[in-house]
Amino acid sequence: MTASALPLAPSHSRRIVQLDGLRAIAVLAVFAQHALKAPLWMGVDLFFVLSGFLITGILLERKSREQSYFAYFYARRARRILPPYLLLMVVSSLLFGLGWAQHWQWYAFFATNIGDALNQSGHDSLNVLWSLAVEEQFYIFWPFVILLVPERVLGYVAAALILLVPVLRAVATPWFDSFWPIYYLTPFRMDLLAAGALLAVAVRRDRDALEPFKGVAVLGVFAALAVLAWLHLHYPRFRAANTPLSNAGLYSVSLVLCTSVVVIALQSKGIVKRLLCNPVLVYIGTISYTVYLIHLSVLYALWPLHLNRYMTAALALAITLAYASITWFAFEKRLIFGAGGKAAQAPVPGAGVTWAAPQAPATGRGGAASQAPRSRA
Repeated sequence: MTASALPLAPSHSRRIVQLDGLRAIAVLAVFAQHALKAPLWMGVDLFFVLSGFLITGILLERKSREQSYFAYFYARRARRILPPYLLLMVVSSLLFGLGWAQHWQWYAFFATNIGDALNQSGHDSLNVLWSLAVEEQFYIFWPFVILLVPERVLGYVAAALILLVPVLRAVATPWFDSFWPIYYLTPFRMDLLAAGALLAVAVRRDRDALEPFKGVAVLGVFAALAVLAWLHLHYPRFRAANTPLSNAGLYSVSLVLCTSVVVIALQSKGIVKRLLCNPVLVYIGTISYTVYLIHLSVLYALWPLHLNRYMTAALALAITLAYASITWFAFEKRLIFGAGGKAAQAPVPGAGVTWAAPQAPATGRGGAASQAPRSRA
């Protein structure tokens, strides 16, 4: 899809199918990180950029139309987010017990990122919920920002956040004994969400706004990957160093990578577009919210069997996709789309985005997963 083919705003009725494929790649990256110890923690960051892009577009569209704003937005988020979330808590309780109930407030109020930062959480399989909490907290204040800030100023607000948040991470580093609070807490991850918002503002103003940056985005992807690969090979503990440089810089490199990937996806054509629009990827992207929620629980259930790592990963992926497919066709699709409804795009937390119809009533922790406790995504 070239820029001229883009809808005026991400919330219009046309699907940007490439973003479904991109979402599938992101959730598979997170799965590979946990199942195979692949250094792909950036998958969650990609979801944040996608969510910032799509949520901002939806809210700007509702504001411009002077239609139901808060009621529409929060009702849709609740219908999309709550049923799979509540089902996950039931499944986790059956598999791993009720340890999470000791810290029930974090789970009840979508604040598990705060609980994780304080080391107050339930079974490690529920650590994936930290990113869901970040996006829920984003949903609380960002609609007010969009409602109160003129659209011509919103881009400057987003750009300011992109510049200021890395400084905040550096300044805040001495406050914490580890890098985890920097990784988990919403104020320190807002640059990713703001980057997506900035893209949405640009596309809404001018359908061709991103076209001149396609080459820069390709360069950004290769440069960011080169930096991340060099750090992984030469300084594998750089992320855990908890220094102002590591906390300020590493996640900014990830921001460049993820934002560039979204720009490329939005401008894609030819082989890139065909890849992102592959039916298998599009389907996995469609069910990726539940894939993200359940995959670590499945892995924790299988790890005690002590199977070969790759066999465990293959079996876990099959079970995860089966579970997500069952819940999708059993109730999620109906709740989102209505009876047989079609849909445009709307984000979900954690998994980042899904499709939802405007007319109808978004890692665990960041380190590589292992079979030992405190696996973080």
